[in-house]
Amino acid sequence: MDQESTGRSTRGGAPERPRRSPAKGRDERNATEHNESLIARVIRVATGQDSREEKEPSTNAADMLRDDHRKVRELFREFEATGEKAHATRKKIVDRISRELDVHAQIEEKIFYQAFRDVSAKEPRKVVRESFEEHKIVETLLAELGPMEPTDEQFEAKVTVLKEAVEHHAEEEEDELFPAAEKLFGAEKLDELAWR
Repeated sequence: MDQESTGRSTRGGAPERPRRSPAKGRDERNATEHNESLIARVIRVATGQDSREEKEPSTNAADMLRDDHRKVRELFREFEATGEKAHATRKKIVDRISRELDVHAQIEEKIFYQAFRDVSAKEPRKVVRESFEEHKIVETLLAELGPMEPTDEQFEAKVTVLKEAVEHHAEEEEDELFPAAEKLFGAEKLDELAWR
């Protein structure tokens, strides 16, 4: 018998694990990636994480988006708490805000807002249309902030306008859109949206 089939080392050491064929490992990796939610994949890619988190989300789509709002609000508070001379820290915080908002907008536009296409309720559809427009404003501000340095004269002013736009957008969604989604879709559909 050969070493691989017995699982024993030929040199008297610890048993060796049988080697997998590269194709089999690739198939298992593809299956894992396929079973991972779109949200988790977007977040993993956007944040540069090399490995995905092992735990599954315990919340539905509306709760996940509320949590995103909370994270971004915390980042704005961190920005405001830094001194004006903490240029490197301020730039890192704004870069992180940009990544968080980019991922959040993709999730909303490609998954959450799309769920409202077929609903007959006019008010939530109106909020969704407004939300798309608000995303464009935020994208413009983020694009302008990207190459700027904290020492630029308009940097802090743009961050302030960005914060106001994001807070308005988040409040509108939390007060109108998320409750409408919970009423129109129910728990099962919202759970399903969290895993797309």
